[in-house]
Amino acid sequence: MSDSSALQASRAITGATQSGDDDDLAERLRAFVAARPDIGGTVEALRIDKGRRSAGASSGTVLFDVDLDTDGRKSTRRLVFRYDLGGAFFSQYSLSPQFTIMQALHARGLPVPNALWLDADGAVNGKPGLFMERIEAIAPSTMPFNEGPYMAVDAAARHAMLLAAARTLALVHATSPEGLADDYFARRGGSGDYLDREIAWNLLELRRTIPPADAGAKAEFYRDIRGTLETVGRWLTDHAPRHRVPELAHGDANISNFMYGEDGRVIALLDWELSHPGVGEADLAYQIAGIAHFALLAPPVDGIPTADEMIAAYCEARGKLDDWDFAHVLGEWRLAVFASMGMSRLPPELEDVERSYWAATRQRLAALVPGIAT
Repeated sequence: MSDSSALQASRAITGATQSGDDDDLAERLRAFVAARPDIGGTVEALRIDKGRRSAGASSGTVLFDVDLDTDGRKSTRRLVFRYDLGGAFFSQYSLSPQFTIMQALHARGLPVPNALWLDADGAVNGKPGLFMERIEAIAPSTMPFNEGPYMAVDAAARHAMLLAAARTLALVHATSPEGLADDYFARRGGSGDYLDREIAWNLLELRRTIPPADAGAKAEFYRDIRGTLETVGRWLTDHAPRHRVPELAHGDANISNFMYGEDGRVIALLDWELSHPGVGEADLAYQIAGIAHFALLAPPVDGIPTADEMIAAYCEARGKLDDWDFAHVLGEWRLAVFASMGMSRLPPELEDVERSYWAATRQRLAALVPGIAT
């Protein structure tokens, strides 16, 4: 199998949850934006960027520019509209808390996009959406070792950027989750201890998606995926460090959610829809597992840090690495659940990609959790 098959699969997953073109979307965007008292002038024109999105599977994304007139002074604002896809990927998706979380973290000085307005009633696209300032940087990709910011630099810069991603997680985890979305965080995943609720949240998504309703010839394959991930879920329930005070976890700390300035500094951590009270170190494990996932079918790439280097960078910034045995499994497992969900949406001609990724994922989990046959 060629790395082009993996790239094709990534684009299929990303595109599967995006809405089609809507001739009236620009006008609805214009009407909403023009009514904002803080837009900064009279809206003269709005232009949607029709280019291909190379990242994002759980939300719809529209990039657009707004031309303004402010007492004769012309200017342009570059904005992003992110909108709910109605459970096309995650059934427990909720966009409104993302807005409040992003606003609060941006105000606290974290590298989070500036969320401007919430379309809670779905005036623009029929479902809730949020508007934010556009980050001026190379767009991330769901195949970061094929295209995007990590491939626009040399090996040394790539190495430094990836370590910066680990250090940014330490900054997030040192930030209190209190005051961000307290009611939402308290309800996320049901009732009980925050770790049990997070495990339950992921299991619900797994059970909804794997296996698909019509598994056909792949029924046995999907039974293996679900059975393995259920086994790991039980291990996590049995080993959860419930004595810990919950920390702010990003929840989707893949390196494809980071944007960088020209100096290699992290200027934005994107996609806060999976943020939750959790074990911060699990974000790091998820990130490390994601690097292995992305590198699996990519061409050989120099400058990728080892897992030990990522851990060392995190520890240097955070000053601790607690409950790593549990956090390591939790991070690996969460990525395995989401990757399996995404891969199950691939067309039949890309089944070899799905099976290759699962084989590697299963091997990683078997090295961590007893009872998984290799």
